[in-house]
Amino acid sequence: MRKRSRKTKSPTTKAYVLPSRKTLVRILFFLNAALWLGYVIYIYYDMAIVNKNLTSADIVSLFVFVNAVLMFVSGWQLAKNESWAYYLAMVVVGINLLLTLLNILDMFFLGVFLLDLFILLSLIPIRKSYLSNS
Repeated sequence: MRKRSRKTKSPTTKAYVLPSRKTLVRILFFLNAALWLGYVIYIYYDMAIVNKNLTSADIVSLFVFVNAVLMFVSGWQLAKNESWAYYLAMVVVGINLLLTLLNILDMFFLGVFLLDLFILLSLIPIRKSYLSNS
């Protein structure tokens, strides 16, 4: 009797995920980045111009701007099918979820928290296309 050989996938093949799912996640990252950029403008105006607190406005605006840039970079890098891009996106969303949870009573932060949660729940199903060979 002859044994049947089992077909195995080559280690370089990645699981197929609909491109529309990846595009949706990337669009959500870009939307989140745009919201944070709008918040940078608002917070700087409120703190620096209205309340005349320039030093605090500069520091807070810098941190919020870095958050917006990280969201944008995560969305941009998800176009690449590499595991580090997926891990970067997961870390950025995870940290953003924790930070927005600290101020969830504010309507802006509640909206961003829900958006981050939706992004996280959208990232999990597409992990196969990024991590299938690792």
